[in-house]
Amino acid sequence: MCEPVSKRMRRNAGLLLGMALAWACPAVMAETNPAKGMMLESRSGVRLELLETAGGWAMGSLMFHDKPVEQAATQGLLALRNTRTGEVRWLAAARAEKMDARSASLKGRHDVDGVQFSWSLDVGLNAELAAVNFLAKWSVDKDLKGWEVCLAYHDGFTNDWRVQSYPWAGNSTEAAIAPMRYCGVPGALVYRADMSLALLFAIDSNSDYLNPNTWTGSTGFHFANRRTAPQFRCGGGKLVTGTTYELPLQLFLSDAGNFPAAISGIMQDWMKVNSYKVDASLKVRTPQEAFVLALEGRRKMESWKPGIGYEHHRGTPFVYVGNNPYIAHYEYLLHELTGEKLWRDRTFEQIDFALKGQQPNGAFHTSWYFKKEARPGGATAEGFCSWDWHHNGYKVDINAWMSRYILQTWQRVKEKEGVDRQDWYLAAMRSLNWVLEQQNPDGGFPQVIDIDTGKKSESVVNGRTLVGLPIIAKITGDARCLRASAEQERFMRQNIEGRFWYTGAHPDLPPGDFEQDSIYAIVEYWLDKHDRSGDKECLEHAVANAYYGLLYWCPKQLSWVKAPTQGAHSEQQNFNQYSVYCYGNRKLQCLDRLFKKTGNPLFEQLKERVMQLNFHTQIPEGPYMGAMTEAIADPWLERGQGFEWRGSPYTSELVADLMLQLIEMGLVTKP
Repeated sequence: MCEPVSKRMRRNAGLLLGMALAWACPAVMAETNPAKGMMLESRSGVRLELLETAGGWAMGSLMFHDKPVEQAATQGLLALRNTRTGEVRWLAAARAEKMDARSASLKGRHDVDGVQFSWSLDVGLNAELAAVNFLAKWSVDKDLKGWEVCLAYHDGFTNDWRVQSYPWAGNSTEAAIAPMRYCGVPGALVYRADMSLALLFAIDSNSDYLNPNTWTGSTGFHFANRRTAPQFRCGGGKLVTGTTYELPLQLFLSDAGNFPAAISGIMQDWMKVNSYKVDASLKVRTPQEAFVLALEGRRKMESWKPGIGYEHHRGTPFVYVGNNPYIAHYEYLLHELTGEKLWRDRTFEQIDFALKGQQPNGAFHTSWYFKKEARPGGATAEGFCSWDWHHNGYKVDINAWMSRYILQTWQRVKEKEGVDRQDWYLAAMRSLNWVLEQQNPDGGFPQVIDIDTGKKSESVVNGRTLVGLPIIAKITGDARCLRASAEQERFMRQNIEGRFWYTGAHPDLPPGDFEQDSIYAIVEYWLDKHDRSGDKECLEHAVANAYYGLLYWCPKQLSWVKAPTQGAHSEQQNFNQYSVYCYGNRKLQCLDRLFKKTGNPLFEQLKERVMQLNFHTQIPEGPYMGAMTEAIADPWLERGQGFEWRGSPYTSELVADLMLQLIEMGLVTKP
């Protein structure tokens, strides 16, 4: 359960515990037999062998398909940990009652520093699913300071484990999340390094979990491979009289041994156990109304800088040139839809300006600052540089993104108008050549290249490249893209899906930044490949990634927030408000395609929910009409400006990301 103390401390603690139990419940202790236990078993292959020891009842062995999940827990059922000294006191139950073949109730009472600590633990196995429920309750007769309650399902180690708890821990050998906050499903995915077993250990999401206004707001999660078993720590070192503490926990298991089957199985079981339903009550506006709002605001928005592009968001001193080509592609579709010359002019201006930032090696610079001194030392052409906020270096993924959309716009203009902008085509191909040269030996692509040395970063998801290379290959016939794509897929299977480790989507942050936008880029890749190949495995991977994404998304309406929260997510590790936008991926389209390919209504419901969440962040009037705010809420006060904080209005990428999808899905028409 918690990290072991020294042998001497353990012996002393066991002796004192046994004496205390004998004093409190002599009849029970007299009947205790170390050879006896209690077995709970379900039809799903889960078995719990509760252990009766000389000191009382312990968790014993959790088995799945006749194999132990981990070492038998012999020290107790829960523990108290001193927040000042780190001392751990294991608590074994004095009383145990088997309720039926799948459930048991265990209870104990202990003197802790002169305070009576009373507790119970109800354990239940799901009849048909590979799931276990734990309901822990405890109370004190006087305030108890300096101690927190630790809850887990084993206490020792035989195997190597990793944990993922977005956004704090990804493919991690250690995690200390205290307190927990900015999570989706409130828990952690725990898995063996060889993927032979994966578990979701979580708080029941139907409870009022992690509420900063109640005691649950101090709940933490801790893990250290081969030292500290995965555990929730509760109470924050202050247990008060008059409060009945209650924490419902859940454990879901899969020994499928591979990413698609494991995560799909776990999340399908999680939804059944928690009666998860998508809230369909949010109705902000129709897609057409949102489109008209965005279009009207965009026509007169002050963020448009003629001949350059769109100011990134309110108050920023730069245009993110990396966005120019795909915003240009979006606005050319606006031109086709509305017939307005304004959008065609902006299309050409944005791509023409982006080309001015191309370097002799073929790489595009991705930023242009109004004030040249804003990022000194980064610019090699006037106003251009690759200082993306505070992160310098050529961005591989953004270059692939730019090349893709320059080529798509080049192709569309040529087909619609007979105008062949060869300068666009050649510039895109030079950037593509540079991108392909950056592929790492592991098959992945680095996020960033040092401008002075050419040093490559570690490989990351690079979802824009992942999706873009096959599209570029179709436009150009360049077979190099397909070879590079096959190698990138190999990397993604092994190092991303195989490790639940999704990083690199945000060009303004270091390569290892853990984020959620890469998930739907991978979904899009698998859906596109399924379209091309018809391979069932591709659809299985797409579905599994969508299920995995639910772990990152808030599962319900948080009780203390007025703004809608179900479906919101922490943007990234460094900016942990709740956001809802689509960033560099086609999340709404992916959910729509998943529904059409699988017939699963969940995906249609999620599409409608996420779409309305995005509409909720639209600004309906004023100088930024039609823009979208970076956040929808701030449930754990990361920004310090209230739970309903929404941040700056974005005038470029977020709007284009959303509206381009509405156009391509056929949800909007000419106003």
